[in-house]
This record gives sequence, C-alpha cells and structure tokens, in this order.
Amino acid sequence: MFIHDTVTDFTNSYLPTIDYLKEYYEKHASHFEEYFLYHCHNVDEKMTTAIPKHQEKISALIEIKDKMPELINAIARDYEEMYGITFTKDIHLIVGLFGSNAFTYRQIIPEIAFCLEKLSPQDRHLQIIIAHEFGHALHHLLSEKRGIDWGKVDWESPFTWLLQEGIATYFSARVVSARKDEYFAFQEDVEWMTFATNNKQRIIEAFLTDLTSLDARAVFIEWFSINGGKRFGFNRLAYFIAFELIQSYLQELAELDVITLWRNINYQDIIYQQLIDMQMKNE
Repeated sequence: MFIHDTVTDFTNSYLPTIDYLKEYYEKHASHFEEYFLYHCHNVDEKMTTAIPKHQEKISALIEIKDKMPELINAIARDYEEMYGITFTKDIHLIVGLFGSNAFTYRQIIPEIAFCLEKLSPQDRHLQIIIAHEFGHALHHLLSEKRGIDWGKVDWESPFTWLLQEGIATYFSARVVSARKDEYFAFQEDVEWMTFATNNKQRIIEAFLTDLTSLDARAVFIEWFSINGGKRFGFNRLAYFIAFELIQSYLQELAELDVITLWRNINYQDIIYQQLIDMQMKNE
C-alpha cells in the first residue's frame, strides 16, 4: 500500500487562479482520472466556485495532509489484524473541487482516494472516513477470500448499495469510537441522527415504496446522494437504513455470512424481505 500525496504540491505553491488549478490537475492527472470521470462534473464552473473556498482552507489542508498517513496506516493495521487480510492497493490524497469527500475506485480490490478539501481536520472525523472507505475495500477483500462470483453482483442496484454502505459503516464503528451520528455524517449531525432514530419505520416504509416506484438512479439521488433528501428534508437516509439492516442481520447470522451476503444469487430478494420484516417489527 502506497500513499500518494498530491496535496503537499498543491499547498506549497498555491495560487488562487484557474490556471493554477488546471496545472495541478494536469500534473497529477493519473490521480484524478477516476475523480473527474465519476465524482466531479461541470468542472469549469466548479473551478470558479472552488477558488475562494480553497483559499479559506489552505491551513486546514496542510493540517489534514500531515495527519493522514499516520491515521491511514493505523486504521489499515487495525483491520488487517482483526480480519487477517492485507491492503496492497494505492491510496490517493487529492484536492478536488468540493464534490465527493472520498471514494473507492471502481475496481474489485479498489484503490481509495480522499478529497481533503471536503474533510474536517478533527482526528476522529478523519479516522471515521478513513475507516469507512477502507471498510469498502475490506468488504471486497473478505468477499474475494470467500470466492464470490463478482459477475453476479448487480452494481447498479439499491440493494447492493445498501449492503456496501451498511457494511462500511459497521466496520468503521468497530475500529473508531465515536458518537453514532458521526459515523454517517463524518462530522457532528445530531439533528439528522435524532430524526432517523425517531422515524425509523416511516423511513423504511418510504424507502420500500420508492424502490417499487422509482428507477435506480432516482433512488440513488433521493436516498444516497448529498443532493437528495426531498422527501423528509434529510439526505442520505439510506445510510441509516443500511446500518440498521446490517444490525438486524447480525442478530440472525454469523458476521462473515452477513459481510458476504451478496454471494447468494438471490441476495437482492433476501435484503428486500429483511427490510419488510424490519418495517413490520417497528409498526
């Protein structure tokens, strides 16, 4: 595992200009291919709006990029000792345009990128997002170890996204001690957590309704994206559902069977039925 730090180069010679951003992205193009392909669109417009935000965050970027290698290695080591795996893929520290905060590459055993301009400089918040993204990679490593047929996974299914986000959140809670809301927001958001906890049945019911009435893209935007949340006024509520889904499974199945649930050819039907059962239990 090698940590590529492009942020030091960004902060060492920073200039608040479009030309400077273009030069930085061109110089480090190999580290931004995935970012601009899947996680940042309307680049010209975002460059303009990002410049004043970058200026305000330079000191925080320096603080965060200096902390990240040690925090990353500590989280990776905890997972490796806990689950008997080894992380070998590269890690990318980048300065983006205030879109995604972090992501795994679209690979079976994925590389990971952290967009430092979107991160809180607090150690605990950094630990949580590191643990979450490494949790996605760990999910794949353990599934690969158990012989999953990756060709049978429907990557465009909300049920797959639920399993992925639920497992990553579960893993992060195992290695980082934090308040529950921080595992979902990567910062404090007590209001979001209070609403989700107090309206669990309503949220699951609405999600099940949307699963049958909306296409997958619309479900993603409303339930998984920071740009959603029109139904209840809170975005990314699918992450809460996902975590509760994993908790419900852990009451019935062994941990590794829950983690590798998508090995079952009918895993989407299994998850759908579990959501219905969860809704009925909360009525």
